[in-house]
Amino acid sequence: MRIVSLLLLAANIGAFASPIRVSLPPLLGALPVAVAHKLGLFAEQGLEVQLVPLPSQRDRILAFQAGQIDAVVTDLTSALLLVSAQPAEAGIAAALYIPPKDGSHLALITPANFSHIYSLEEFFSALQTRKIQIAVPRQSDLEFMLDKFCREHGVSLSPEIFVGQDNLLLNATWVLFGMTTAGVLPQPYVDYLLHYEFEGKPTLLVLADFAGLPIPPDVLVVRRSLSLETVEKFLGAVEEAVERIQGMTREELVDLAMPIAIELFFPGVNLETANPEDRARIEAAVDALRLPTFTAPQPVDPEIFQVLLQWAKDKSYLYHNISYAQALWPSR
Repeated sequence: MRIVSLLLLAANIGAFASPIRVSLPPLLGALPVAVAHKLGLFAEQGLEVQLVPLPSQRDRILAFQAGQIDAVVTDLTSALLLVSAQPAEAGIAAALYIPPKDGSHLALITPANFSHIYSLEEFFSALQTRKIQIAVPRQSDLEFMLDKFCREHGVSLSPEIFVGQDNLLLNATWVLFGMTTAGVLPQPYVDYLLHYEFEGKPTLLVLADFAGLPIPPDVLVVRRSLSLETVEKFLGAVEEAVERIQGMTREELVDLAMPIAIELFFPGVNLETANPEDRARIEAAVDALRLPTFTAPQPVDPEIFQVLLQWAKDKSYLYHNISYAQALWPSR
């Protein structure tokens, strides 16, 4: 009897010790998860969460498919593609960040004195009359938004113009140094690019801010083998992190979140080792960032899901057709 009890105890300890492996992208929806981890809120829920750093969206999706991570924060397009490819393995558990429609979250930016484009009309003309390159990751919410925006202006896009990688920092760098005609970027890259100053910086112009258009949310995709209790506790910790963030002053939030944000959005930047000039530039750009308004985890809006699903079908991006109910976790 004692041996059986010891074996059961060992099994329970082993089960508890298995961490939930989560990978976070440079998206605002990842910040509450990172804050929850920093503040020990997952541990308070009885969860051990391990953050797994991966360099690109492709790496995160492949790691999930290979069983190397249990959950990933991602854009809704990537979530759709992942769930349609592995419906028995992956499900969308919640929307973690819903971008506002006021034009503050997303921007089409051009280095004007390099691209020789100074207005939206000139951008549309350039699409038709000359070869241009746009830093936009394919099969992403950013491609969806640019495609939708251009179609509403009667302009169709050729896939050949997209040169963006699934590494948003790389795309931002290309725009910042005038290496592409334009780029579509979310916050905090938009404010950072506009306010990071250096000698010889291109004249960055915002050609469009997509105001009034619904932008897909950042979502949490989980492995279906995770228990309902585990996912509920995980989301409970994230909700607590959102409540903590909402109760902080700007100074408190910057003190807590700036190191997390720099590691998440600008990997490789080290303020402690940066020379005084570079540190001053980075801090000035960070001080200019608008603070996002986070909301508690919530179900994905069925309307934006259907719009994005139809777009992905039209683009022949889906592996298999999947309904809203089938994509959710747990399935409805």
